[in-house]
Amino acid sequence: MSAYRSFLFAPGNHARKVAKVFDCGADNVILDLEDAVAKAEKVATRALVVAALKRPRKGGAYVRVNGFHTDFCYGDAVAVVGPGLDGIILPMVESREQIVAFDWLVGSIERERGLPPGSVDIIPIIETAKGIANARTIAAAGTPLRLLLITVPKHTGKPTGNDSPAGYFFEEAQLRSLVDEKRFRERTFWVNKETSLSGSWDLQLGRMAYAPHAHSPRHVHHAAKTNPIIPEHFYLIEKGTGEVKHDAGSLPVGPGSLVLIPSGEWHQLIASETGFDYIEFQAPFDFVTTMDHDPLGKNWYIKGTDDGTGKPKLWVQS
Repeated sequence: MSAYRSFLFAPGNHARKVAKVFDCGADNVILDLEDAVAKAEKVATRALVVAALKRPRKGGAYVRVNGFHTDFCYGDAVAVVGPGLDGIILPMVESREQIVAFDWLVGSIERERGLPPGSVDIIPIIETAKGIANARTIAAAGTPLRLLLITVPKHTGKPTGNDSPAGYFFEEAQLRSLVDEKRFRERTFWVNKETSLSGSWDLQLGRMAYAPHAHSPRHVHHAAKTNPIIPEHFYLIEKGTGEVKHDAGSLPVGPGSLVLIPSGEWHQLIASETGFDYIEFQAPFDFVTTMDHDPLGKNWYIKGTDDGTGKPKLWVQS
C-alpha cells in the first residue's frame, strides 16, 4: 500500500454508502463488519462487502472484521480474504497469541486461494486496558502496530473545531523526532497539536527512548494559563529497566510497568545500563513544567535539522 494518509469507514450493510464511499477521495476505505452492523445482519453483510471488493475502484480496500474473541471473526476472514482485498482491520486485540493465530488463519486462506503470501495487510487495533498492558508483546508478534486508539475527556477550554473525535493512521518511522539538550533522550509524538498530526488539545501521546544511564531532570507539571487543570500522565515501560523517583521515594520499573504520575507531583525517570523505551501519555496538552536545578532540561530540538550553527533547531512548544 502506498499511503496511510486517510482511511474512511463505511458500514458494510449500507448498500448506498458502500457504492459511493470509494469516490469520496480517501486513500483507503474500510468496510465495516463490526460495530456498524447489527448482530442479526453480520453474516448476510459479508456477501455485500465481498461484492464491493470485486468492483473497480479508486484507492485501497480494507475490511474491519469482528474481534478475535467473537463468533464472527473466523467466518469474516474466510469470506473476505481474496482478490480485491488490501487488508483487514482486527479490532479489540489484547494479546500476542491473537495476532499470531489470526496471521496464521489469513496466511492459510491466502495459500488456499492462490494469493501471494502476505498480500493481505493485517492492522491490529488496541482498544482496551488489557491490550495496552500487552502492547509490547503484541508489537513483537510480527505484525506492526499501526493504530493506538485512546479516548480522553474533551478539553473544554480549547475547541478543536471537530464535533466528534477523529482518528488517523501513521507510520512511526516517518514522524518527526525530538532530542534533548544532552542528546541522550529522544521522543516521537503520535498525538500532539504541534506535530500537525492532530488538532487536539486533549492530550499528547508518543514514545520516549533513553540511552543507557540517561535521565530526565527532576520536574513537576502545573496548570497553564489556557487551562486550569493540573495534568496527570503515565508511562508504559516497553523495554529496559530503571527507576522513577517521586516525592515519597523511588520505584523500580521494567517492561510492562505502568507508572502513574499524579497531578502536581515531582518526579524523575532514570534509566539503568539498558536504557529505556516507553510510551508516554499526558493530559491535557497544555501545561507548565518546572525543572529542579536543570533549567535547560525542558529544551527539545528537532532531530535532523540545522539552525545554521551545526546544532538542531530548538523546538518551541506553545
